[in-house]
Amino acid sequence: MTTRLYDYIITVSNAAPFKNGNNFIGLSSNTFGYVANVNTVTNNIKVKVNNVYQEFIVGESVVSTHYKISNVSTSQSFTPANADVVRFTLTGNTVPASAGELSVYVAGQYQSRANWEYEESNTAIHFFEFAKPGSNTVIVRRDTGNTEAPSFAASNLSLGNAQNSSSTVITAINNSPFIRSKNAFTQPPVVRLLTFYYPGEWYPPNEKGNPSGSGAGLSWPADIPWRIAEVIGDIHSDLNYNVTFGSESYMPYPMETDGIGTSSDGTIDRVTVRVSNYDNIVTNFVENPYLVGNVAAPHSVSGYVNGELVQGLDPNTVVGSSSYDQSVVDSYYGGKTNVAWSYDRAIAQGKTWKNLKYDSRDFLGGVVEIKSTFASHLQYWPEYSKIRDINSSNLVQVYNSAPYRIGDSVTTPTSNTTVRVVSILDEEFLLLDNPLSNASVDQSLFVLNQEHDPEAYIKDVFKVTELSALNENFAEFILTSWLQYFKLQLPKRKFYKNTCQWEYRGSECQYPGPNGGAIPGTFPVLNANTNPITTSNEVGISADEDECAKSYEACKLRNNTIHFGAFPGTGRQVPKQ
Repeated sequence: MTTRLYDYIITVSNAAPFKNGNNFIGLSSNTFGYVANVNTVTNNIKVKVNNVYQEFIVGESVVSTHYKISNVSTSQSFTPANADVVRFTLTGNTVPASAGELSVYVAGQYQSRANWEYEESNTAIHFFEFAKPGSNTVIVRRDTGNTEAPSFAASNLSLGNAQNSSSTVITAINNSPFIRSKNAFTQPPVVRLLTFYYPGEWYPPNEKGNPSGSGAGLSWPADIPWRIAEVIGDIHSDLNYNVTFGSESYMPYPMETDGIGTSSDGTIDRVTVRVSNYDNIVTNFVENPYLVGNVAAPHSVSGYVNGELVQGLDPNTVVGSSSYDQSVVDSYYGGKTNVAWSYDRAIAQGKTWKNLKYDSRDFLGGVVEIKSTFASHLQYWPEYSKIRDINSSNLVQVYNSAPYRIGDSVTTPTSNTTVRVVSILDEEFLLLDNPLSNASVDQSLFVLNQEHDPEAYIKDVFKVTELSALNENFAEFILTSWLQYFKLQLPKRKFYKNTCQWEYRGSECQYPGPNGGAIPGTFPVLNANTNPITTSNEVGISADEDECAKSYEACKLRNNTIHFGAFPGTGRQVPKQ
């Protein structure tokens, strides 16, 4: 499913109150959109509009609204008496109705539910031994009705209408540079960024970039995600390439990717990706039955990956650990720190390897994200050369001057400043306007993109459904759209007139009967019917006959119409089977 991230860069008088993901409404134009990114330094807000026939207007007031549906939002803070404390007792409004209402933070970092448990008998949070908070501050938050909470718990009350959470005035509107590049007469090279995630059950990554789903609380397997890039366009074949986008580095790699299109019935075509198998790099992935697994504790330890505490790490790779070994990091993990055990490393150490996936060969079920952008929106221009010599503080000799132009801003991986190219001499010397700090011979000299924009892309998500070819030259994957793979229908909830879609007496229905009890959310309070009611909407003999007919009449007999799970105002009936 192809999606763009945003359409406009809107400059406002004050961007500080706006948040990513919130709505963005023009009060004069009635244009509605969503916030993709907020820059409080420049007061620029990147906005994706819902309707391309609507446009915001310079000078109009814009607001972001929210609905207050949470009846509980409270937190409790703890300072451990010593580093061995693992249990913290909750009091007052922080005591939850269920553990799903709680989220836990240590030193400001969200803690996976794999790190703690809620003890209902003594209303306490208990950290497991491997995740002890030490001397760090522990905050326990209880939320209901908060859709942004790590675990959403429905609210029993509705506390008012929409409220304005922020307001400002539009001072300028500019198109997305991605759209400008797309519509340009001469386009910069197209860049396709492919990220392979495995296993697919751990996708999508959470806000920290770590696994979610059944992989929550773990780190990705070694060398996953695998990021490669295809640069399409007029480029020099004798130069090195660097692809950095959104602070992530992608390996430029020979491959062919089909165009992403739709068929006549609206379904997204299958996509074929052919990737070079030079040096058997792909073979090492797709023929490895031990790609996903780990070593049991105590040989695995916890550590921070992307700011989140995760389990299953090789102790020799955890920075700050007494077991840290740089030689292991370099020889087994390519210089990466805080990484999960690899199979080869575990066997070499005589550890017992436990597979977390029965068979990981052929990469089947893996997820591939394809981001399409232009070379001008990468952090650096793909083409670069290396420094051959530094003749003076402002004169640098490179192996090839083709990637550079007068006026370009250049830098190296270790430089903390950028300098400008003033002149190019004899096709190999660059005269700079200032000294290039911390630069050395044989370092890469990158050209900084002035239009670097980490949100300027369109994204497609696919599942790997087939490895159709594998030889010494290439590997060929067949990808199927994420939606079609699961045969999803959107929206999932259909707008039927008189058929409730909730589970009877479930979390949405909230009916407490048939033995009476208050109906949640009613004011004045209504009580449940004290009689069991059958599917024919008649009084039953025993509680075993209490079964809902899923109709409005059935809800009305139970005084529970406030939770009726259908749409009486529509004209659509459930279709006959």
